Amino acid sequence: MKALLAATLVGAAGLVWLGQLIDDLRPLQQLPLHTGLQLASLGGAALGMALFRKLAAPARHAAWLALGALVCWRLAYFPIMVFSGHVASIGEWLLIAAGAPVLVYPTFLLSVAAIHVAASAAAGVVMAPPVPWLRWLVAPAFVVAGAVSFNQVSDLTLWPDSVRRMEEPIPLMRAEVANPYLNAFSGPGYWPNQRVVLLAAGLTYETIPPSPWATTVKAVLEGLFHAKPFGSTRDRVREHYLAYHAAHAQIGCRALTDCPPEAP
Repeated sequence: MKALLAATLVGAAGLVWLGQLIDDLRPLQQLPLHTGLQLASLGGAALGMALFRKLAAPARHAAWLALGALVCWRLAYFPIMVFSGHVASIGEWLLIAAGAPVLVYPTFLLSVAAIHVAASAAAGVVMAPPVPWLRWLVAPAFVVAGAVSFNQVSDLTLWPDSVRRMEEPIPLMRAEVANPYLNAFSGPGYWPNQRVVLLAAGLTYETIPPSPWATTVKAVLEGLFHAKPFGSTRDRVREHYLAYHAAHAQIGCRALTDCPPEAP
């Protein structure tokens, strides 16, 4: 356990350092952001399964649990990416309210890692539940994660995120208008699993705080959704990156009027 604790502390410190480096980039560069997200997600998944094996299932074969961790990582990657952006937006809002220096990507990467730890441990519960009923309590979460991660047939790939370079134009900052996801949820043309994505996105939209980075990400994603309302999860991953690039100039601002958008 001491070795796991030491690895956790070193990894967390490394993610904070990398997140601060990403915050300070002007303009944002895709490769450090993509790399940080992969390190946080895979490291969190590995730590979660190691903790589960150490504490709950010491007799289980390591390779079997590692396979479960990888499947869990694939299912949960995009939902955790989205939710961690939400966590970072709340962190930005709280730091502004407290008059503290604003951080975005240290919070984002730590959230990605921490939630992957929990998700990987939950996958262990599905594979080797301490009591049988726990498996059926946890398994539905992975069904929902699968619906979000595999929105269309084109999403059936081994790697969930291959956006190492950002070649298309970065969208300009825009003002939010209205929640596009809940309106689409009741509209025609969507499969049941796609409506799960719309419902989750619609609820998230309503709870994003009015801080500069968060508001810009929210508004840009709204515009990108209107441009491609039937996009795949792979499209949505790229759209989130585009929104992060568009909002990057707002990191450190206390209000939108204090920090006008940079030209892409």
